Amino acid sequence: MCEGRSRIQQNDLLLHEAVIKNELSAVREALERPTDVNCRNNYGRAPIHWAASRGNVEIIKLLIDAKCDIEAVDKFGMRPLLMAAWHGHLHAVQMLVKAGACLAATNKKQNDLLQCACARGSYDVATYAISIGSKVQTADMAGDAPLALATRSGHTGAGRTALHVASEAGHCDTAALLLAKGASREARDNSGRTPLHIAAVHRHTELVLILLKNKCNVDSVDNNGVTALQMACAQGCRGIVEHLLAHGADVHLQNNVGSSALHAACAADATEIVELLLAHGADPALPDQWSQSPLSVAGGAADSPPEGFRRAARGSFSAILDLLTATANLDHHQEHSDGSSSPRVEEKSGGRSPGPERDGRLQLCWIGSHSVVSPPTQGWRCHLQAAPATENSATELLKHIYPTRALQDPATALTVLRGDILNQLEYCNIEVNYSFVA
Repeated sequence: MCEGRSRIQQNDLLLHEAVIKNELSAVREALERPTDVNCRNNYGRAPIHWAASRGNVEIIKLLIDAKCDIEAVDKFGMRPLLMAAWHGHLHAVQMLVKAGACLAATNKKQNDLLQCACARGSYDVATYAISIGSKVQTADMAGDAPLALATRSGHTGAGRTALHVASEAGHCDTAALLLAKGASREARDNSGRTPLHIAAVHRHTELVLILLKNKCNVDSVDNNGVTALQMACAQGCRGIVEHLLAHGADVHLQNNVGSSALHAACAADATEIVELLLAHGADPALPDQWSQSPLSVAGGAADSPPEGFRRAARGSFSAILDLLTATANLDHHQEHSDGSSSPRVEEKSGGRSPGPERDGRLQLCWIGSHSVVSPPTQGWRCHLQAAPATENSATELLKHIYPTRALQDPATALTVLRGDILNQLEYCNIEVNYSFVA
């Protein structure tokens, strides 16, 4: 008895090995011996799982003829049909479907046949899955068949559609197919994320462009109020940011804690993206719910302002600060008897009172180190002149002009300057002079 059982176990191992090695003749020999065609390994996988994953239709046929269980489920919830779809083996999928495999089956992540194909970018299997969607017999409470539902707005257990899955994997052809078949561009998973969010956070530039060209909502927010633009900025993906901005993404939107795309770009040390956002009107003084502006984020003020700012000023964060603060006009700083230095700030107001402008507001603008490099705006402007005090300080600050938040009056402007600029520049020994001029 014991000897016989041992021999069967050995034969089971031989069958597994033959299928794994894709050796048709060895599989035939193993099946001719006393063996359990449904024997499982530690992962709960039977020989039919291995055959499906390798796409060998001849071995699959041998196992089916030997009465294997085509609905065998491994520890991950994968059935042979899902395994074949996952690995992109169209003919294996077709054979298992013909043998009666359940088309509505899902794995532990609640991914069905179509979603398994989309996860690995198998265009042929995805196309086939869609084509047989109307043949699925089981349906949900609304009467929609799972595969037909998946091509429109069907969700997995995580609330994700097949388009979400394709967007995460970056499979452009599959995503385009799903969109052509009517997949929802605005479907949301349980986190409130659309396919655009998913493509952006996974840095799939081409897929983002496909979704944008299919008229998805560029400013959709997830459950945390986060937009795809904010995600792309946090990832430092300039190409995606450029596409989103070109399609009208709103740089002023804030998430549930008040952070904007500019906050995210500053935190990610993404200098070029900061420049792009500023060029599109992003506000470097816009506070989050903790009163932290993008400038404060760039300077490390949230953690340890002096040390964080000094550290930032030595690296690429200094370039971000160049863009966020004002213009360079190398000047001097105030020396103390103990050899230390601090900014000497002079507040001046001159000229006439601001006359009514078209929008009735003042604008904080930037000045180049030698000349204004953009056409002057009508009405008053607040000019900030900042200068590194030593040769080791950041050089040629503020090389560009970008509009920032419109300021209602000089007092508001001075508050912004003190709170978001002067307090930060102090840690970099930068001399600041500012005044309101006509």
